[in-house]
Amino acid sequence: MSPRVVEQAEPRQRLVDELTELGYLTSEWRPSFRDVPRELFIPDTVWVRDRARFVPLRRRDEPRAWSELVNGDNFVITQVDDGDPRGAGGHGLATSSSSSMPSVMALMLRRLGAEPGHRVLEIGTGTGYNAALLAHRLGAANVVTVEVDAQVATRARATLDAAGFAGVEAITAAGELGHAPRAPYDRIVSTACVREVPHAWVRQTRAGGRILTPWSDGYIDGGLLSLTVGEDGTATGRIVDPCSFMWLRGQRPPASELIRDGDHATTGTTTLHPHQVAADFDAQLTIGRRVPRCRKIYEPYDEARGAGILWLLDPWSGSWASHRHTRPDARDDAFTVHQHGPRSLWNEVEAAHGWWLATGRPAAADWHFAVGPRGSSVTLDGEAPR
Repeated sequence: MSPRVVEQAEPRQRLVDELTELGYLTSEWRPSFRDVPRELFIPDTVWVRDRARFVPLRRRDEPRAWSELVNGDNFVITQVDDGDPRGAGGHGLATSSSSSMPSVMALMLRRLGAEPGHRVLEIGTGTGYNAALLAHRLGAANVVTVEVDAQVATRARATLDAAGFAGVEAITAAGELGHAPRAPYDRIVSTACVREVPHAWVRQTRAGGRILTPWSDGYIDGGLLSLTVGEDGTATGRIVDPCSFMWLRGQRPPASELIRDGDHATTGTTTLHPHQVAADFDAQLTIGRRVPRCRKIYEPYDEARGAGILWLLDPWSGSWASHRHTRPDARDDAFTVHQHGPRSLWNEVEAAHGWWLATGRPAAADWHFAVGPRGSSVTLDGEAPR
């Protein structure tokens, strides 16, 4: 079934032109972004951050603000707290589904390298907009999309049908499983971040096919991992871009309180500014590999707050560390660090940063990923697999 032709909206055309000029949108994908209206796929109620909480932005109440958010190069939060807002007054505490920035979507589609006739499996349907973009270029019958949240999946199916993409097969299932009945796929693309690439994705991709997914070990903010599947059933590749996404629900880290027994924390000092270990993309990947099970939450210096803070947390052992700074450009100052638990997380991170410097500051792209039937590995070029 052909997509319903929708009159081009002026804001959408401006965005298409902007993404093209900035190099995100290639000529192959330009017609899809031009013809598929994102606003059809976004719910009438979205969510925006208000300090530490998320509040609803309703189209009927604030149509102009809703339209500006949806028609710009913005990510749009479409669900909080897995569909059941837990904050006081119906506010949200954590994001659980969103529509990515169009520039990021365009970048991922370019990196995916899908061509007309390719069969593509998408992990994380969300609103259905990305599946519609794929279907517009590849044909709806060639697109399968999987969404774990039944409410989100139901809405996406209805929207895809209404937009003229009823041929897209939208499955409600756990993303880690992929969708074996339609395998093998030429491409698999995930719009959710993984800690471990499920081997089911590798098994369901043809030899020579590609898997593209956001990846993080909990420390690095996130990288776009591109893998090619070999004849032996092993997928290998590298991080190709910085890329931050919500977790695949089956791989979300356990929730934990940041501070426990704060009065009993040890106090120390360091001359290492948190920006050096928390904002350098290449350093983050190395630190994450050498300091396992360490989550990072970094709030850079904010003038209104008058401070910035780095939290390190191991939810499995209950260890934590905090590093606060009160100047945005402080270097060679003595910063105070608080730590608690069986692990001295700051000491581990500081040592890993020193190793990164001594090793010649390896880039994120210098790390080699492999996912095979016997497990996965991440190794630095020239380093023997562990």
